[in-house]
Amino acid sequence: SEVSNYQSLSQANFNLYKHLLRVNITPKIETYFKKARYYFSKIPNKTEATKLLEYNILIIDAEQSSRNGEQSRANNLMLRAFSLIQENKSSDIQARYLYDKGNLYNMLSSNAIALSNVYLLQSQKLYEAGNDPNKNERLFKIFGNLSWSVNNYGSADSCHYYFDKQKELLPILKNPYYTIYYSSTRANVYLRSKQYDKAAPLLLVCQNVAEKYKLTRTEVYIFNTYLQGVMDLDFKKYDVAIKNFNKGIAAPKFINSTIFIHDGYRHLSDAYVAKKDFKNAFENKSIWAGLNEQRNDKTLIKSLKENELKLNIVKKDNEIAQKAKEQNWYIGALIAGLFLLALVYRNFKLKQKSNQQLELLNDELETKNTLLDKRNAENELLLKEIHHRVKNNLEVVSSLLALQSAKMDDPNMQEAMLASQNRVQSMGILHQKLYQSEHLAFIEMKNYFQNLCENILDSYNESERIKVDIDMKELNLDIDTAVPLGLIVNELFTNSLKYAFPMGRKGIIKLSLESLADGNLNLKVADNGVGKMLNALPKGTAFGTQLVNLLTQQIDGKLVQEIHNGTIISINFKSQMAA
Repeated sequence: SEVSNYQSLSQANFNLYKHLLRVNITPKIETYFKKARYYFSKIPNKTEATKLLEYNILIIDAEQSSRNGEQSRANNLMLRAFSLIQENKSSDIQARYLYDKGNLYNMLSSNAIALSNVYLLQSQKLYEAGNDPNKNERLFKIFGNLSWSVNNYGSADSCHYYFDKQKELLPILKNPYYTIYYSSTRANVYLRSKQYDKAAPLLLVCQNVAEKYKLTRTEVYIFNTYLQGVMDLDFKKYDVAIKNFNKGIAAPKFINSTIFIHDGYRHLSDAYVAKKDFKNAFENKSIWAGLNEQRNDKTLIKSLKENELKLNIVKKDNEIAQKAKEQNWYIGALIAGLFLLALVYRNFKLKQKSNQQLELLNDELETKNTLLDKRNAENELLLKEIHHRVKNNLEVVSSLLALQSAKMDDPNMQEAMLASQNRVQSMGILHQKLYQSEHLAFIEMKNYFQNLCENILDSYNESERIKVDIDMKELNLDIDTAVPLGLIVNELFTNSLKYAFPMGRKGIIKLSLESLADGNLNLKVADNGVGKMLNALPKGTAFGTQLVNLLTQQIDGKLVQEIHNGTIISINFKSQMAA
């Protein structure tokens, strides 16, 4: 049947993706996951038999989104996946469910580590008591996550309990990949505490096993090679370290692992600096900076300018102090001439006291300048941390709304909760952009709108049927305008998604924001849907319409609605843009 054919194709591509992910045979492994997801979407009627496959695809998609920093999308995918199996009473399914919850929470943030460990320990008990054919592989991964969290957020010594647990499973698993993974990660812990006698044998085991079984294109092997280079640097074996770093860089180029390429050039630069080969150090540092989107270059230029400014200030202070000294000498000489030798000693003392006070003032000024620079840097870091925490808190609220929605049977209440969730997420995305940006007072709107619209499409599961077209140049707006504007776009985009394309109709929603000749800005949200009757009563609770009108008044804007091959909403308003 059509269902079984598509299900078989999807399952086969998913199994191939999981196998190749483990050994990194080809840089094109993502193609197999995309095919698995595509063939699954072609299944006309989902049944109980397809639930586990759908769950596996959603979990992998959530893990990838979390690694890419798309946490809101990862949360939605994660909740959709969990809703498929959380009511299943099978102990094997519950063990898998708890393992995936623990693994995904482990990836979220340090705030979720404690909760992650609870789920992982519950999963461990179920796997140890059950007969799942994959239990030993799951237990190995559980112990890996627990050793990582204990090492980073608890006692570094306690993590070796879980490493010993992993070591016991290696003969049972008989998989060389797990051997190199265990050896490399445990060696890393030993290197952190400078226990070279314990780290070196493990690094060698990882290298030999990986090369024997042709696992040299895995991220674990690359990581192990870098660890060997770091240890060589500690022993001042600069040429050996450089050789290891170059060997490590070659593999990520093949598998297109940008993060490991970045790390390789950074390590190379450090090695050449230690060797005092500053030419090669500079070249590798330049390559690393370019791959890192020139962010480090900007930081370096900013630092150089600040240092140059400080040097100029010190130079001017010295010039002023020198002139003051010269003036005091002339005054002292004049007074000495006027009041004869009787006043020379007194004037000399006065001059000496004046110089001491000037030196104290200079020292105090330099100290205050240093404290001011430090305080400014701390304030900037604090502001970024505030935005980060606001974003995390908004994501927690969003997740709570999603969980609450899942417990509701009334479709209207579910829809209202989903709308509230999207409004919270629109503000969460904005705060995420703020703490990632160099400009803490302005938001780049094109990228923000792109993330916002994709998040809404994912939340309604409409990414295949409805397309979004964002036609605008990069534009930075102040936060006081960006917040209401994001909420307006959220409401207008959601309305088009819900009402403009009934009966499974496909369509496009276009979004633009442009500067006008009079200095104002124009926001336009247009769809090619069925259109709506002008002056018709709003559908639903009309809360969204009221919210749009209030927010439009807040930014001192004017809303115009047109019906022409769909619905077009335009809003003209004033805003403070970034220079």
